[in-house]
Amino acid sequence: VVFDDSINYVVNVVSSMDSMFFSRGIVVARFNSFGGRNSALSDGARLSQGDVVFIADVDTVPSKELLCKAKRCRDVCVGIWNPYIDSYTKVEEGMAYITRFGSWIYYELRLRLNLFIYPLGSGTAIDKELLKSIGFWRIDVIQDDIWLGFEFMYRGIRPRLINSYIDVGVPKTLNAARVQQCRWSYGAMNIVSRFLDRVVEAPIDLWKKLEALLYVFQPISSIFALLAFSIALICSIMERGVDVNPTYLLPIAVTLSIQLLVFNTYSNKVLKIDRWKRIYFSGRVGAIYTLLSPLLGIYALRGLFRLSYRYRVTPKVFSSRSRFDVSEVLALSLSLPTVVMSFVHKNYVSLVIAFPLLLSSLYSLIRLEKG
Repeated sequence: VVFDDSINYVVNVVSSMDSMFFSRGIVVARFNSFGGRNSALSDGARLSQGDVVFIADVDTVPSKELLCKAKRCRDVCVGIWNPYIDSYTKVEEGMAYITRFGSWIYYELRLRLNLFIYPLGSGTAIDKELLKSIGFWRIDVIQDDIWLGFEFMYRGIRPRLINSYIDVGVPKTLNAARVQQCRWSYGAMNIVSRFLDRVVEAPIDLWKKLEALLYVFQPISSIFALLAFSIALICSIMERGVDVNPTYLLPIAVTLSIQLLVFNTYSNKVLKIDRWKRIYFSGRVGAIYTLLSPLLGIYALRGLFRLSYRYRVTPKVFSSRSRFDVSEVLALSLSLPTVVMSFVHKNYVSLVIAFPLLLSSLYSLIRLEKG
């Protein structure tokens, strides 16, 4: 167990641990915090006594079956994420739904297509000698799992999927979801900006490289969203009498239809939940990500241009908020003036773009984190 906390906290936690742990385990207490989380991972791996290093966050619960299979892992193996809920907040339920959906697509469907799988942190088992050969974890990257994936791809190593589960926690509040998603957006784009050549030179099929990059390029969509909302604000002020051409709505209709079809198939065939819950959870997740999209776009651009970023741990404990979230402030600042000016100037294209963002902001303020 690796701690990167104050001495009093470490003493309190260690004193509450089962004494059986110390017959085979060790506690690593880090007090200078050099290198942050990645350095802590490296310290734990270096001091580990086995041949395989298994990664698990503090809020995860790996199954016994996964641990037994991971122990026999060669090179890199990855367990399947299964989100659990303990606080039953609206944000937590929504994030659990989309995490379960993502896990189904990322692990199970990609496995059927024999695609490259990134070692996404918790639930990953890595051969210790392999970690040594790449110098353990870099301390200058935020999204270390994507960096590891690039390194493995470059070396021709493909992580194998273990068909067993690790229960993972999900953000319980909007603040926690924002911290997690902003870190991912920044970290993924920063890795692409700095280490794209590792994928280009990797000895795997071209189409598999492109698909692996497509996964990492997900934050690009938030950059387009940020640009769309910003341009809509400017145009709502400068352009008058702009009607909506039906052809403008065709790409939106096609995209939404495909998305609804996929969500419906997943909810019906995999989760087996009723129609109303499908609509309920899909709408809630859509509102959360629409609300966060402008801020995610900013962090994605920061990562792409290699600007500085201070690593923030996702808050694990539920706490009621006492103020506006920064994502709500930004979303309202973009959407409310756009909607008002669009009505005044009869610019219906800008209105169509900004109205979903305004609705998501109002939903978040009025309903999302209320009892």
